[in-house]
Amino acid sequence: MNFPIVLDIALGLVFIFFVLSLLASEIQEIIGTLLQWRAEHLKQSIEVLLAGNEREKEAAAQDLADALYESPWIRSLNQEAKGTIARSFRRISHVIGRVYRTLTGQRNVFGVGKTSGPSYIPAEAFANSLLERMQLGNLWQVLASDRIYGLARDRVLAPVSNILSDLKASTGNEFLLNAELQQLESGIRQIIDDFKAGTVSLPESLDRVVNRLEDFGLMAADILPDNHPLTETFLRRLEYIKRGLASTPVERAALLSKLRPSVAQLLDIFDSNSPAYGELTRLAQGGNPEARLLLERLGQAPITPALRSSLAAIARKVEVTADATRDDVKLFGYELEKWFDRGMERATGVYKRNAKAVALIIGIATAVSINADSFHIATRLAVDPILRTSITQTADQLVAESTGDISQDIEQMQTAVNQALDDIPFPLGYNDVVMEQQRAAEEAWPVPLIPRRLLGWLVSGFAISMGSTFWFNVLKKIVNVRNTGGKPDSAT
Repeated sequence: MNFPIVLDIALGLVFIFFVLSLLASEIQEIIGTLLQWRAEHLKQSIEVLLAGNEREKEAAAQDLADALYESPWIRSLNQEAKGTIARSFRRISHVIGRVYRTLTGQRNVFGVGKTSGPSYIPAEAFANSLLERMQLGNLWQVLASDRIYGLARDRVLAPVSNILSDLKASTGNEFLLNAELQQLESGIRQIIDDFKAGTVSLPESLDRVVNRLEDFGLMAADILPDNHPLTETFLRRLEYIKRGLASTPVERAALLSKLRPSVAQLLDIFDSNSPAYGELTRLAQGGNPEARLLLERLGQAPITPALRSSLAAIARKVEVTADATRDDVKLFGYELEKWFDRGMERATGVYKRNAKAVALIIGIATAVSINADSFHIATRLAVDPILRTSITQTADQLVAESTGDISQDIEQMQTAVNQALDDIPFPLGYNDVVMEQQRAAEEAWPVPLIPRRLLGWLVSGFAISMGSTFWFNVLKKIVNVRNTGGKPDSAT
C-alpha cells in the first residue's frame, strides 16, 4: 500500500469523523437547550461562588442566589418566548426539564415554580444585584449624611453660636448677627438636603460648608465696627473654626476620610456587634426613617460568611488602590465585577470538562446507533477505491470552498455533508451488506474476548467526541499534504 493510498484512507476516516461530529454536536446542542444545561450550570456556579465551596453554607448560598435572580438586573435577562410556536416550544422544553429532574432526582436550581433562567449574566448585572441586595449605596448615603451633618453641627454651628454668644455678652446686643446666623444655619441645612438627594458629592458638600462659613465671616466683618478689639477677636476665632475644617489639602483629605464610610465599614453592618451597626441603630432609634428602613431590609437579606470574607478582601483592595476623590461603592462594584468574571472563568472550565464527558457519551451512543465501526470503515476505504475517491473528492471540494472558519461556513458544510450522505454509500448502518462484512472480519479478528465491532465503536465514539472543529482542522492539513507535490521537470 503506497503513501497516497494511506493518505486517502486517513482523509476518508477524518471526513467521516467530521460528519459524525457535526451530527453529535447538533444532538448535544438540542439536549443542552431542552434541559437548560448552560443556565443550570450558571446558577450552580453562582451558588458555589457565594458559598465559597463550603458545603455547610450551600443552603444559605442557594437562598441568596435565588434572591439575586429576583433582582430586575437579572430577571430581565431571562427573556420569555414570543409568538405561539415559540411559546409552545418553550413549554415543551420546560416539561422535558421537569421530567428530567424528576427522573434523575436533581434539584430545580431555578427555584420553586420556575423552570428556566438566563444562560449568561453580565458581570455588571451581578454586581448591581448584589449591591442592591446589600443596600450598600443607600447605607453609604445614610451614614455619610449623618456624619457631615454632625460635622456641620459640632464643628461649625455650635462653635459659631458660642463665639457669637460671647460677642453679644460683651456688646450687650442680643440681636447682633442673628439674621446672619439664621442664614448660615439655613444654608447648611440646604447643603445636607442636597447631599441626601445625591445632587452633590461629599467633597463638594464639605467645600460648600466651608464657603458658607466664609460668607458668614464676610457679612460679620461688614456689620461689626472696624478696628474694634471685639470685632478682631470674633473674626480671629471664626478663622480658627474654618482652619479646623480644611486648612490644607492634607487636612481636607483626612477629614473626608473620616466622613466617608469605607466599604469595610459598610460590610460590618451585617455584624450586630460592629460600630457601623451601632451607628445605624442609633440613627434608627433617633427617628431617621431611612435608617429604620435599612435595618429592616438588612435583617431580611443576610449574606453568607464565605461571601462576607470574599467581599472584605475586595474592600481592602479598594481601600489600598483608591484615592481621596474616590467613590468607594462604585469602585467596590467594579471590583465585584472582576471577582465575578474570575469565578465565571473557572465555571467555564468546569462546564467545558462536563461538556466533554457528555460529548464522549453522545459520541459512543452515535457510533453504536449508526454502527460507525472505525475498523470496518478503514477496511472498506482500503479495499474500495470508488468509495475512497468519492470521499476524497468531496473533502477536497469542502476545503477548497471553505473560508477557514467553521463557524462561518457551518451552513455550507451542512449542505455539503447532506449531499455527501445522499451520494456516497458510507460503510455505516445495520444493513445486510455491512453486517455481513463485519461478521466476516470478526472471524479473522486476532484479539480474543473483545469483539472487533465493540472496539471499533469505542474508537469512533472517542473520535466523534473530539468535535467537528478539531476534525475540520485535521481535514484541511491532510488535504494540503495530499495536494502538495514536487513540480514536474520542464521538457527540454
